Amino acid sequence: MKSNQLETKCILSVTLNIIGLLIAVIFIAKKGGIPYILRQLQTTPAKTSTQPWVDIYYQHRQSLFEGITTEISSPIIFLGDSLTDSCEWNEILNHPQIVNRGIMGDTTDGVLERLKPILASQPRQIFLMIGINDLARKKDFSGILFNYQQILATIQQQSPQTEVYIKSVLPVNNTLFEKGPSNEMIRNLNTQLQRLSKNYSYSYIDLHSKLVDENQQLDERYTLDGLHLNGTAYLIWKAAIENYVKRDGKGLDKG
Repeated sequence: MKSNQLETKCILSVTLNIIGLLIAVIFIAKKGGIPYILRQLQTTPAKTSTQPWVDIYYQHRQSLFEGITTEISSPIIFLGDSLTDSCEWNEILNHPQIVNRGIMGDTTDGVLERLKPILASQPRQIFLMIGINDLARKKDFSGILFNYQQILATIQQQSPQTEVYIKSVLPVNNTLFEKGPSNEMIRNLNTQLQRLSKNYSYSYIDLHSKLVDENQQLDERYTLDGLHLNGTAYLIWKAAIENYVKRDGKGLDKG
């Protein structure tokens, strides 16, 4: 009796092992067979598989801008990060001479690095907003201001006729964007940017105050993620800057 039970257990165990082996063989075959096994044994993953898509987007867009030779004489440049990148400025302002040079994820380091082809076009105006990603990535405050000075000094040296408009860094909503920088840090940075604009005789445009709620957060009416803006917010942005934009070689009143 015991011998029969032992024999049954052995048969059952062998059967289960065979079934398991067959399942493994089928799985490996579907994945590509021996090459699949060899890939799994490699300890170093492919470089592209670990590269954040934002970095890939940044590099692609930067290479595009570097390869473009604009036909527009003395263009008006909108320069910045995703907040600039995400709007069709020439359409919203009905101005064919506006060129968008915003790139998602950009920082003051990035803007400084890619100024050369921008200034080669000798733009008549640059509308600059940058800094929120520096703060989000915990860049040292003095480093942000140093980069800003370098950006402004480079523009002044290489394209002295260009009018520069420094736009305030926008607020965030820390309820929706929990990992974002504090609005106190943003306000402190804007105070310093306003001083810098005076030092370089450039204009400063306060957009921050137009988009905050009573708690000094980015108003939820203007965002879904606490950082980026919806169409309503961009219309407010448009209204705040359109009187600064030159048309037909003439600037409108700055009042």
